[in-house]
Amino acid sequence: MSVADLLVIGGGIAGLAIAHDAAKAGLQVTVLEAADRVGGLLQRAELDGVAFDIGAESFATRTSGVAGLIADAGLPLAVVTPAPGGAHLLTTGPGGLLRAALPRRTVLGIPADPFAADVVRILGADGSARLAAERDLPPLSGADEPSLAELVTERCGPLVLERLVEPLCRSVYSQPAQAVRLSRLHPALWRAAVSYGSLLAGADACATDDRAGAAVGGINGGMWRLAAELDRAAQDQGARIRTGVSVLAVAADDGHVAVTTAGAVVRARHVVIATGAAAARALLDPAGAQTADTTPRVRVVAALVDNPAFDPRPVGSGVIVAPGVPSAAKALTHANAKWPWLAETLPVGRHLFRLSARDADAPGLETPADVAREIALLTGTPVDAADVIALTSAEYADAVSRAPVDERRLTELSDAGIHLAGAAVAGTGLASVLPHARDLAASFSSTSSRSTA
Repeated sequence: MSVADLLVIGGGIAGLAIAHDAAKAGLQVTVLEAADRVGGLLQRAELDGVAFDIGAESFATRTSGVAGLIADAGLPLAVVTPAPGGAHLLTTGPGGLLRAALPRRTVLGIPADPFAADVVRILGADGSARLAAERDLPPLSGADEPSLAELVTERCGPLVLERLVEPLCRSVYSQPAQAVRLSRLHPALWRAAVSYGSLLAGADACATDDRAGAAVGGINGGMWRLAAELDRAAQDQGARIRTGVSVLAVAADDGHVAVTTAGAVVRARHVVIATGAAAARALLDPAGAQTADTTPRVRVVAALVDNPAFDPRPVGSGVIVAPGVPSAAKALTHANAKWPWLAETLPVGRHLFRLSARDADAPGLETPADVAREIALLTGTPVDAADVIALTSAEYADAVSRAPVDERRLTELSDAGIHLAGAAVAGTGLASVLPHARDLAASFSSTSSRSTA
């Protein structure tokens, strides 16, 4: 029975990057994807002839992961930056709802300057003074890191958590701050904070003077094109990409790794599990997978709206929604206000909005009337149901980054030829996922070179 060099389970961006780089280095590579198309969270939708991202629509530029992949793979793609304007925050205050621009110099909602006017507007004078006192606390230690919620509350005060960090954490990373650690969401900020002994000093070191939300990029025409072009490039290098193939189990077997699908058992020298965390756990521990998985689903609703009141872009690129706001959405993106390439495709008066559901299982974003009500609430601009001329939506069942196994188990698996890639192990976002995936692919290439020398 033939044994492949490398078998990749999961055709998301991590799996495709590994397949491309390993195949380019001369390895025999096969990708198995359970869905009928590759791309993972990078997916395309269309409304009234306009194509756009219905999944991830931007990436952090804190690493060169995306730009480096595009250059090395020769992908015909252009990285673009969002239009000026930034995003707004909708939260609750003593007088009711508070709508304000996100502070300019913040990192993950942690301000660099507690007394900046845009910070005081959200926190108030007392909240800003409490935040400023963080620099006078005992130096932050890197040992025994608490949750992000505990860290921010203890050092910066509850208002910073409630009005800045929690809304960003839930909207961008689909997790409450209590469930994550800063070192995983933003490693550079954590390193800087530990180095300086202060969250404020760390934010000051990491923040830029650009508008809020400027530290991201996109792809001209949509992020979905990155997955589509990388799929093509990987196949051009000789990788086999098979969709509609579900993997049932993965196990070490007599010096190789056996991968069981519905129709066969295949073997490889190395196997990479590049799925979401829940799927990875199910493959590594089929018996334990009988326990119900609690990973929340992510639901995105897109709406095409005819309403010239949005031509001035009243909330910039969108709105981050605090948990206390009575809304079915945790975030809104005014997509054509954010991306110039999309604005060029729409006539004056027509606008594309993306709403991220707060709870994928809860009602509230199904009908034009639902969506009009939510857009009006979040933007402060009146919208009628008749203004919503088209709707579509997408759901992602395993999109939240949670470590599937601990570090010791990762080492044991790697020694057996089983490796993990993607957000579940590398951290959140393409800025973390792509460098990790490409380093992993390079390690297979170097191992293969040594074995044939």
